[in-house]
Amino acid sequence: MRIATLAIAAMLLSACGSAGGTLGDLGSIILGSPSSTESSDVRGTVSGIDTNARRIDMNVSYVNNLRPTSTESRSSIYYDNNTRVVYNNQTYAVTDLERGDEISVVGVNNDGRYLAQTITVVRNVRQ
Repeated sequence: MRIATLAIAAMLLSACGSAGGTLGDLGSIILGSPSSTESSDVRGTVSGIDTNARRIDMNVSYVNNLRPTSTESRSSIYYDNNTRVVYNNQTYAVTDLERGDEISVVGVNNDGRYLAQTITVVRNVRQ
């Protein structure tokens, strides 16, 4: 059942990212995370950060280790004061992320939005 849910989430993410260039909201499709207690994983590249909205826009490569069906899935994740950013075993602020950073995000559904709990920088754009 979990695999079917993940496959459906990947298909929905693909449709979400192909909506005329409009960014989708990962939380709106829940990504196999039906509640605030069950986390899911998203991996991709940062395309922008809106500090006023507390939102990170990204090009998604994987959702729960499944590649979305389209070649480019653009979506948004949200962060709060509890979101941790980790790079090389050191903690950073979300605002230290840059366009082009490759990140892995563990998050949950929070009132219909995908809320990041931990963001791990997999590849820093400057290196």
